[in-house]
Amino acid sequence: MDRSDITTYRPAWASYWKAWLAVAALAASAYAFSQVRGTYLDTPTQRQEIAPLVGLAPALLIIAGVLFHRYTRAYQIESGRRLRTTIGFIARDRREFLISDKIQTDLKQTVLSRLLGYGTLRFWTGDDQSGQSWVNVAAPNRLEAEIKALALSTDDAARKPSRTAANARTEKPNFHLNPTTLTIPPLPKPPAGTIFANHAVILPRFPSSFVRHIGSLDTAVEPQQFVTKGEPLLTLTLMTEDEKLFGGGKVEDVVIPAPVSGLVLRRSHFASRLSHETALNPADEMRATLLPVEGESVENGAFIFGALCNAMWKHRDFLFRRQKKLKEISKHSPGSAQWVATWADDNTIREALDKMLTQACDEIPARPAFDDYLCEAWIKRPYLRDFLAPFVDESALRKVNTHYKLEQPEMVNEAIRTHRETLHKLAGSD
Repeated sequence: MDRSDITTYRPAWASYWKAWLAVAALAASAYAFSQVRGTYLDTPTQRQEIAPLVGLAPALLIIAGVLFHRYTRAYQIESGRRLRTTIGFIARDRREFLISDKIQTDLKQTVLSRLLGYGTLRFWTGDDQSGQSWVNVAAPNRLEAEIKALALSTDDAARKPSRTAANARTEKPNFHLNPTTLTIPPLPKPPAGTIFANHAVILPRFPSSFVRHIGSLDTAVEPQQFVTKGEPLLTLTLMTEDEKLFGGGKVEDVVIPAPVSGLVLRRSHFASRLSHETALNPADEMRATLLPVEGESVENGAFIFGALCNAMWKHRDFLFRRQKKLKEISKHSPGSAQWVATWADDNTIREALDKMLTQACDEIPARPAFDDYLCEAWIKRPYLRDFLAPFVDESALRKVNTHYKLEQPEMVNEAIRTHRETLHKLAGSD
């Protein structure tokens, strides 16, 4: 699979077998009718020529319907890193998220669809915040295997490696690895003279109750990227109108800005824990995290979630009352129906939005909570080493070596050697 562009899939032609049978039946009927009409019925020649065309008209409409349905549905893999589903012609419904080891898959096939070689793949993230369905795609088993392989091979520093990913990363290779192969093409560099603070800034929690209404936040940055205050850190595609007869519903894109200039340590941001769960250390929650520039003020929820809260309040009638999926949720249980009814009240919505606007970012010591992210940045981004020398040491590099394919001693030694050289250079410049 090409990882450098967009690969597009559509519903398999075989999945339209009912339409093809109908077309064949209509064509056969039109042909048979023309033969019978010409042999046994005394009709003018012109009418005999028109009769087959009239009989074929429904078949042509069916073919047009198949073409319209197929080419208004696109299932895409972008650069081997992102899954996207787009449905619609004029109005469109689009869902997407990053490929990661958190993605779970389901495959649904009937006996006939297995014989014809198509099926429906369902993807969702481990926290159930978003999902996509690739309906009636061809060769679904092969496609599922390819996506799982991409998920396993995706090097995403926005999250700590899962056990499966960690095991895959620590398997002994059958060839010699060069430490320089671990580096990644550079991103925008921090300005010369930048000094990072010794604490990490973690974005405020996003209420888990809103997830059912608006979906999940998606990242807008790369691992170890330097961002300035106000630049997009996260994005959210807000549904503002349900799907119509000839296409998807309307959406509005909302940007979540960075509350401070700094280096991206963790870029994913999931909903907060549920109210009954035990309080967590902020470092253990999957929330976007920055290593901030020393001395720069950190903005609060009004700056971070202001645009999102305004959009949600503007579209509250649809989001909390008229969405089709709310009716389905309310059917699950009396408790679910009560939950839907509670959030239909404007006072409840306004109270939750106001709470988001007053939240402050969490600030905790960057070490040792984010040693693995800092060490990975040291190894993969050589141009950041002058900035990160105070945050990395030999013991931390040895501790995280199994996470990032550093099991060979020469790789660990190389990382430690460059750390010593950098410290010596910085000491000499002082």
